[in-house]
Amino acid sequence: MHINKPEVLAALLAQEDTTGSKTITVEDKGPKHFTVRAANGDALEARGTYHLANLLQEIWLGEGEIDPEKITLPPLERIDYLMRTHYWRTLTRRMDADNVLAVLFDEKRASDRGYLYVPEADSDGLEYYRRICAAHPNIEIIPLPAPPLSDEYLKSIEYKPGLLALKYDAQSGKPRPYVVPGGRFNEMYGWDSYFIALGLLEHGEYELAQGMLENMAYQIKYYGKMLNANRSYYLTRSQPPFYTPYLAAFMAACGERVSPEWLAEHMGIAIAEYENVWMNPATRLTEIGLNRYFGEGHGRPKETEPGHFDFELQKYADKHGLPVREFERLYDEGKIIEPALDRYFVHDRSMRESGHDTTTRFDDVCADLACVDVNSILYRVETDLAALTDQYFGGRFDYQGKSYSADYWRAQAAKRQALMNDYLWHEAEGTFYDFNTVKGTPQPFLSATNLLPLWAGCCTPAQAEKLVRTQLPQLLQVGGIMSAQVCSDAPGPERQWDGPYGWAPHQILIWEGLQRYGFADEAAEAAFAWLKMLVRATVEYNGLITEKFNVQKASHKVDAEYGNVGAAFEYVPAGGFGWTNASFLLGQHYLSEAQKQVLNRLADEVDA
Repeated sequence: MHINKPEVLAALLAQEDTTGSKTITVEDKGPKHFTVRAANGDALEARGTYHLANLLQEIWLGEGEIDPEKITLPPLERIDYLMRTHYWRTLTRRMDADNVLAVLFDEKRASDRGYLYVPEADSDGLEYYRRICAAHPNIEIIPLPAPPLSDEYLKSIEYKPGLLALKYDAQSGKPRPYVVPGGRFNEMYGWDSYFIALGLLEHGEYELAQGMLENMAYQIKYYGKMLNANRSYYLTRSQPPFYTPYLAAFMAACGERVSPEWLAEHMGIAIAEYENVWMNPATRLTEIGLNRYFGEGHGRPKETEPGHFDFELQKYADKHGLPVREFERLYDEGKIIEPALDRYFVHDRSMRESGHDTTTRFDDVCADLACVDVNSILYRVETDLAALTDQYFGGRFDYQGKSYSADYWRAQAAKRQALMNDYLWHEAEGTFYDFNTVKGTPQPFLSATNLLPLWAGCCTPAQAEKLVRTQLPQLLQVGGIMSAQVCSDAPGPERQWDGPYGWAPHQILIWEGLQRYGFADEAAEAAFAWLKMLVRATVEYNGLITEKFNVQKASHKVDAEYGNVGAAFEYVPAGGFGWTNASFLLGQHYLSEAQKQVLNRLADEVDA
């Protein structure tokens, strides 16, 4: 159906967008009935919030053409269609000549110049980025030394915040693409990428998933770790170690697409990350043999917004009789020494490495904790490496002069499982808890991460039974699984990884864990709660898909720190949000046909 796009768009918004948001939602008070008339006399009627929002999206995305069938798709099909045709493309970035400026200058801090850091050991990449940036004198290319980087060097680039290059593929002559989380984020994030990749694989986006995996491997090879994100202020910080689970998921979905040499290279990088990052006793391996998160570096994280730490800094500013900004400046310059504040920021940087930034669970303690989540993930790393070694390398893989057998990895996993039982499992309460290695005591805290041994497969069936009985009823809310207990009396801003908020990665991991141990009904219940909230948001709010939700209220309207990425857009969501998109696709595997029908009927109930 051919239309006059500007004319129809203006008429639709004038009648139905009474809030002036350039979207059509349940909050608009128009007649909820609009007729589109084509030049040839054809007419298309749309009634109700959901169908009017679909019409708006199709007008905006089209070039004067509307497919009436796209307006009336039921929600599950409509959301899937938008993800396939629009969202993944919108979230995809590539650091090439056409995009480098847009990606580079989306920094968390203002800068008169753009700084692009390229590993000096990557001669092909260095030559490429120098060539494409030659026309931009405001971009400075900085060759980055090989890791480990000294504190002196890191301090020297502190006030030159910039982008870290990703893999340039000399064979194709292009940088490898990657998918960003969404919203204001233009960099590639660590653990986000694993969940995004699961969604990409679900949609058959194998080349894009492979490109992201290669970019992750590039970071480990040239920056020393899978980074929190590829910005210079993240050089000291990793994120939950999902690189090997990502590799295993990719091989399971499309292993026939890659060569044995490709896989061997990535196996070596997986082992390097495991040995050098996570089993390093100077940083992330504790004295009890279990692992912790540990954000290296010094001082406060420089990517945070101005004033983010005022609730903590004010105490020290008062102690010194200084305004908080003046104290902050003097502390940053090393002219005021406060060991307790130094330690606070060690814990804060470690919390940010965990991906759970921020949560009361880790307040002023994160670096002291052998955490349930990181040890569960590393157990999965070890068992994935064992399985890959068996399946593709005949039970033995050689790397840098050392031979790693599948039995070696199974022994590592068994050792970790035994230590988790010794230190993290609490039989009386029927759950795993983080363990404070400094105090020698457990840290009882209700958290979705207590359930991650289900996903990893490192608990016994009896433990799984108790975990599901003791933890899931407290965490499962009307809108899905809550991240952690509600801590309304915690100091500072309301923490986005505390209750009542819920996030896609926890849902995805826990659904898989429940299914693994035979709790299919519980997995279906949890997935249905999350998807019902998600689909309701899309049908009521013009297709909206955000990074997090208030699962107690089953609402995208949250009051926590940082707001809610993905909530603000015009006409059509700008890609949704990466891991939430993936959760929508993956969650449907756990649902019955009857549950799917309930979700589709939400479109008809929105204006009831």
